[in-house]
Amino acid sequence: MNPDFTIERTAYGVLSGIYSGGAYSSIELDRALDIAPPQARGKITALVYGVLDKSARLDYVISSVAERKVKTGLSVLLKMGLYELLYGSEPDYAVVSRYVAFAKKRMPGVAGFVNAVLRRAKGVTVPDGGSDPASLALKYSRPEWAVRRLVEDFGDRAEKILSAGNNNLTHIRRNGLRIGREEFDNLIVEKSKNEQIIRTKFGYYVTHSTLRALDPKLYTAQSLSSVMAAGIFAENLPENARVLDLCAAPGGKAIYIKELLPLSSVTACDVHPHRVNLIRSYADRMGADIKVMQNDATKIRAEWKNFFDAVICDVPCTGSGLINSSPDILLFKKDEDVAALASLQQRILTAAAEYVEPGGVLAYSTCSLFRAEDEAVVSEFLAAHDTYSAEPTGLPYGETKDGFTRFFPDTDGCDGFFVAKMRRAK
Repeated sequence: MNPDFTIERTAYGVLSGIYSGGAYSSIELDRALDIAPPQARGKITALVYGVLDKSARLDYVISSVAERKVKTGLSVLLKMGLYELLYGSEPDYAVVSRYVAFAKKRMPGVAGFVNAVLRRAKGVTVPDGGSDPASLALKYSRPEWAVRRLVEDFGDRAEKILSAGNNNLTHIRRNGLRIGREEFDNLIVEKSKNEQIIRTKFGYYVTHSTLRALDPKLYTAQSLSSVMAAGIFAENLPENARVLDLCAAPGGKAIYIKELLPLSSVTACDVHPHRVNLIRSYADRMGADIKVMQNDATKIRAEWKNFFDAVICDVPCTGSGLINSSPDILLFKKDEDVAALASLQQRILTAAAEYVEPGGVLAYSTCSLFRAEDEAVVSEFLAAHDTYSAEPTGLPYGETKDGFTRFFPDTDGCDGFFVAKMRRAK
């Protein structure tokens, strides 16, 4: 038992912010864990991510047993109880008793309803058969419109992508400007205190507890796909390259490129002032000497024309490549958002092309799996700009086809990601 409901209360606060306000799970959870008792952090994290991961299936169960439409606040409480009831190891009676008591404390007047829903939930069978988008969406608890796009783009592989495991760990890389590889490796082993760690080519997957035990100046949380993409961007650039990152926030790729090319001049931009400040604080923490400024990537700046050796467009996208590691990423997106984003992506890419000096590189990337945001956007751009041509990477990352590189959750051990490098003719 948990008499003061610390775990339930904290998880409920995080999930309510996500479901009602569209907050980001990683940000909300980090804030909550900072003030939560150390012994409760693991359970809070598992409960939050578990509910988000199984959200569609939990909605199905609620709609099957509830006799009325459930408001957001009550829905969050029910999902928490159902997740522990259906996927946890605690006895059913203990879960039901605890969440009925929590409901009495949190929402007086609904305890009877919560009791009825939880007790009837075990009798609901969620259909898991079928390979059509609707069946796969329910089986893997993902939005049906997104699953339909995956099936259209990748056929049978869509299910492999959806079923790719998520280790619920955070990928970090060392700050090469402040600590050596061997020293950092020893530090990770020391601070993990026998908690799970997974080594990658560029860092480690670690738990939240290990993160909090490390000096934030010695590492950065950066997805494995993001690190590999930055490596592709920096490939074959001169040591003193002039690099422009047009959509840089929070700044991970721009800062890593500066680390890879210490003599380079890196300019990192974003359209929103608060995100510009985010890049600045990130660069200060890492000790990276880069220029940071506010800029609208869709509008052309005359003083930048034909100036940069490399221009990076890591454009706004649906984030569908994060569908397994950040299951809330598509909660509030719709199918029609894809076309709107593709239009924005095309405008950014077209403006960026003006800034590349002859012989330079234009790089385009998304953390999306949808071809409408990836190959379709780049192919349309290349068809309209005959001075640019696709340039395949020589690095052994991901899967390369037609000059474009993709990272897949089912084969690369990271989030889905798309990278296209284009060379401007001299």
